Amino acid sequence: MSNLTRKQKEIGLIALSSLFCIALIAYTYFTFYSPKKESLVVAETTLTTDRQVLFALEQQLADQPEIPVVSSLELQKKVPVDPLTELIMLQIEKAEVISQSLVQSVTFSEGAFVIEAPPEGVETLQELLVNMTVETPTYSTLETFIDELEKLDRILIVDSIQFSSPAEVTTDDQEEEKLLLTLSFSAFYRPDLIELLEEGPKVDTPAPADKVNPLPANNGFDNGELVEGTVDSDGEVPQTEDAQETTPESGTVSKAPTKPKPKVNTAPKSNYVTYKVQPGDTLFSISMKHYGSRSGEAKIKRANGLKSKKVYAYSRLIIPK
Repeated sequence: MSNLTRKQKEIGLIALSSLFCIALIAYTYFTFYSPKKESLVVAETTLTTDRQVLFALEQQLADQPEIPVVSSLELQKKVPVDPLTELIMLQIEKAEVISQSLVQSVTFSEGAFVIEAPPEGVETLQELLVNMTVETPTYSTLETFIDELEKLDRILIVDSIQFSSPAEVTTDDQEEEKLLLTLSFSAFYRPDLIELLEEGPKVDTPAPADKVNPLPANNGFDNGELVEGTVDSDGEVPQTEDAQETTPESGTVSKAPTKPKPKVNTAPKSNYVTYKVQPGDTLFSISMKHYGSRSGEAKIKRANGLKSKKVYAYSRLIIPK
């Protein structure tokens, strides 16, 4: 009886173990396997759908005509990446010549331009403010000057324009006064589009023409190198040739003996500087850069022996202080 009871116990344990295993397998199947299998089916269905969409998009892209790459040059003529003050300066000088006017002063200032409701992609916009004073003979030449400025492809906004009216001529000997125009306008540029810098408009300057340097050989230069010196009250650089003296008895001219100059380690402070002309520079722009007005044009011309206002790129000019 005890043996039969032990056997029954063993059968009972086996039956319980089998039930536990079946329950564990069922739990594992419904808890882990079945959800993963359903997820796999959903993923396969999604992948098939995505492949069909991708194929349709590729087919649409293949049917579309090829879009050519367009340069941003035309757009940068209106709003460039750089301020391009040189181009504005050239247009001002052109208007000055055509209208027979005289630009007395030009100033440039840069700053951020605030837009109340900027469109998408135009959050960064810089303003180039130009203020100038122009002397012009008549109302007709004043209109010609403004018309020439408006021919610039760049977008300009006139902030203010004022001019003084000349007094009425009442006598024959009374000189007719000129109009004084004060003009302020704004141009714009996008410094954030630095990747388009190479596509921007360039300053149209002629290449060097291999001209001979018109300056005297010893006029402040020695073998093409600058020699420190001073300028006189007229803005001219003293010559370095040997001094000459006149003998009253014979009336002949002879050179005075010169003494060798001792070498010193410290040179006296020069009263002039040299400037290398850059492409696009003019005598007017150089005078504005160093003197703040066009009054320095005469000084520069005298110091360099210039007969006209033409300057050549990459040449060196003497700028009296």
